[in-house]
Amino acid sequence: MSLTLRPPYFAVFVTLLLLVGFSGLVACQPANQPTNETASNPSTPEPTIQSTNEPTSPPTNQPTTEPADQQTNQLTDKSTSQPTPRPTSTPKPVVGGTLRLGLIGRPDTLNPAAVDAAVGRELRPLLFDTLLTVDPHTAALQPGLAESWQYRADGRQVVFQLPSDLRWSDGTSFDASVIAAGLQASQHPALSAVSAIEAADDQTLTLTLAEEDCAAVSTLAQLPLLPPTQITATVPAGSGPFTVQTWSADRRVLTLVPNGHYHGPSPRLAELIVRFLADDELPIALSEGQFDLLGPIPASNFPIETGQFDDIVYPAAQMTFVAINFAAKNGDTLPPAFSSILPLALDRETILAEALGGDGQLLAGPLLPRHWAANTSLTPPPYAPAEARQKLAEAGIRDVDGDGWLDYQGQRLEVGIRVNGQNELHQNLAWLISGYYRDLGLFARAETVSIESLLDDLFTHDFQVAIFGWPILPEPDQRQFWHSAENTVGVGLNLMSYQNRQVDELLDEAAAVPGCAPAGRAKIYRAIQTELAENRPVDFLLAPNQHLLAGPSVSGLDPGPFAPFTWNVTAWHLLQEE
Repeated sequence: MSLTLRPPYFAVFVTLLLLVGFSGLVACQPANQPTNETASNPSTPEPTIQSTNEPTSPPTNQPTTEPADQQTNQLTDKSTSQPTPRPTSTPKPVVGGTLRLGLIGRPDTLNPAAVDAAVGRELRPLLFDTLLTVDPHTAALQPGLAESWQYRADGRQVVFQLPSDLRWSDGTSFDASVIAAGLQASQHPALSAVSAIEAADDQTLTLTLAEEDCAAVSTLAQLPLLPPTQITATVPAGSGPFTVQTWSADRRVLTLVPNGHYHGPSPRLAELIVRFLADDELPIALSEGQFDLLGPIPASNFPIETGQFDDIVYPAAQMTFVAINFAAKNGDTLPPAFSSILPLALDRETILAEALGGDGQLLAGPLLPRHWAANTSLTPPPYAPAEARQKLAEAGIRDVDGDGWLDYQGQRLEVGIRVNGQNELHQNLAWLISGYYRDLGLFARAETVSIESLLDDLFTHDFQVAIFGWPILPEPDQRQFWHSAENTVGVGLNLMSYQNRQVDELLDEAAAVPGCAPAGRAKIYRAIQTELAENRPVDFLLAPNQHLLAGPSVSGLDPGPFAPFTWNVTAWHLLQEE
């Protein structure tokens, strides 16, 4: 399988690979390194691959009863965007102290371009700066190392203003010219949209684009900054609030201390000890009492006994959906009407409850509701199986031979739902959803395959229906998923062969708004989401939650889906009883 990706989509592609099989957000990996602990750790039991659940009998002829209390179509969100309030008490904050943090994952490098994705995402803000950051709850761009930024030359030039007297954690000074050299040395795919990176002076960095591309600017502005001579170093110097004091020989314990050269406010903690855990070590870690903070833990791990820890619940920036292939490479392509009919068959509240215990939220579109570009007027499709049956009949899909299964163009209409057998959540969703489709009279079956097979099927467009997930990135540009230019096998991520000229034009327009003005871009993206809700190239299902477990002495946490939960580590502090 050969795949070519247009920048800045490479990181999204790697993320998609893992979301098909694993949970958590990821970053770019070198090709010769394992991309996930579950996949590479031989001590982790291999998930059982389930056999295809062929329908054994046709559905009953009795229609499914509509719920008496029809859905209100409100977005369901069990998560809290702010940490769970603590009980009223009298502890006082202290300056100093050691916080013991448990992260799930086993990095063998601290280089942000190569570290294991899920754990690396949380480590980055501790050790490294980016030019810009994002609001963790809304994804709006905010100052990072750059104190301000502005667009010039009709939006093709971005100028970042930097502080003076900058130093890496090893004490070496740096300025705009060094940052320019580091970005160029990174060889990030998004650089192909840039014609020049220049330093007008020590504090002024200028990116010049070949053509205006808001997504490329956003991607480059959020790359971790490294010295150009340490791009491939295992433990490179950074300019973040902490620096490495020690890292144990077995790579399991990392001790961090405040970076004395940090340009921002000094951390309130005197020491941060990070211990890296495997998934199966979490129950023991909770019972040992050797941690002050653990996470992020995916909803699929819950419920678990949290003991004295506060459970801080917030959305994961990822969606799970049902994709319908509009032009299957092999086998039968489903009738076009299915994109509007199948969503009506699903009782989404029940699916969320059974698949995740309600630990997530239903989605109406490709963005979380609090994202700055989200269309909050959209609602998920209602549960309306009777209407779905009527639409099937109107589309000429009927039980012609009396065997209890619906026929189309003279033969039984079969629906195969392809899913990764190593992803328990996706397997459960496939079984639930195939049951709802069978209730309509469709000969639907869940087809569990290996992750390698599923990836090959997706990227060669060789499937009817598939369940998988992809990340909801802070940058709302989604040309790689919906634009018809990304529809060619082996070129892009429009795996559903979706084509809509109006959506193409809107996507291109949103990526080139003069000055990348958020208000102008948001208006266009909301129109795109409306069009996607009507066309339904995929049936947007749900976004799971994730959890932080914080001990009673930890304060200052403010996690959100669009940034690592460590984004505000300088505000973290310990509480002490008076």
